Amino acid sequence: MFKTLSTLIAGVNARSGDRVRDAFAIELIDQKIREAETSLKAAKATLASLIQRQRSEERQRDALKNRIEDMMGRAQDAMDQGREDLATEAAQAVAQMEN
Repeated sequence: MFKTLSTLIAGVNARSGDRVRDAFAIELIDQKIREAETSLKAAKATLASLIQRQRSEERQRDALKNRIEDMMGRAQDAMDQGREDLATEAAQAVAQMEN
C-alpha cells in the first residue's frame, strides 16, 4: 500500500511539473513572439527610411545630371559663338558639379 501511495504521489508530482513547464513554455513563446514583432517593426521602419533616402538621392542625381547636361549645352553654344570665356566658366562649373 505504501508503494501505491508513493507511486500516486510521484505521478501527481510529475503532472504538476509538466503543467509548470507548459505554463512557462507558453510564456516564453509569447515573449519571443513579442520580441520578434518588435524587431519586425524596427526592420520595416529601417527599410522605409532606406527606400526614402534612395529615392531622394536618385532625385538629386537626376537633377545634377540635368544641370550638367544644360551647362554642357551652354558651353557648346558659347564655343560655337566664339565666347571661350563663357565656355571656360561653364566647363569649370561642370567640373565642380561632377566633383
